[in-house]
Amino acid sequence: MDQQVQARIIDEEKCHRDPVLYLKTVSIHAYSQLSKLKENLLGNKSTILIARITPIMLGNPESGRKLLNELCSAAAANNYSVFRLGEERIILSPDSVQVERNA
Repeated sequence: MDQQVQARIIDEEKCHRDPVLYLKTVSIHAYSQLSKLKENLLGNKSTILIARITPIMLGNPESGRKLLNELCSAAAANNYSVFRLGEERIILSPDSVQVERNA
C-alpha cells in the first residue's frame, strides 16, 4: 500500500527570514547515533529528517525503543513533530512545516 505525504510551509514569515529547508535521510543502526541525530534538531538550519529505523529495531529492539523515546523527547523540546512513515521509517519535521497525511 502506497502512502502519500504532502508538506507545505505554514510559517511564511519565518520562511522569508530563513528560506532554506533541508532534507536529510539516515539509517539508524545503533543507539550511539542518538547524539548525531539530536544535532540535526538543535542546529540553526530547519531540517526534515527521514530516519530508517528497521536496522536498529531488528538488531536490538530494546535499544531501538529507547532511542526512539529519547529522540521523540528531543524533537518535542525543539519544536519538531514526529511522524511514522510506514513500518520502516520516521520523519522528524520542524513545526513550521505542516504535514498532511493521506491514507
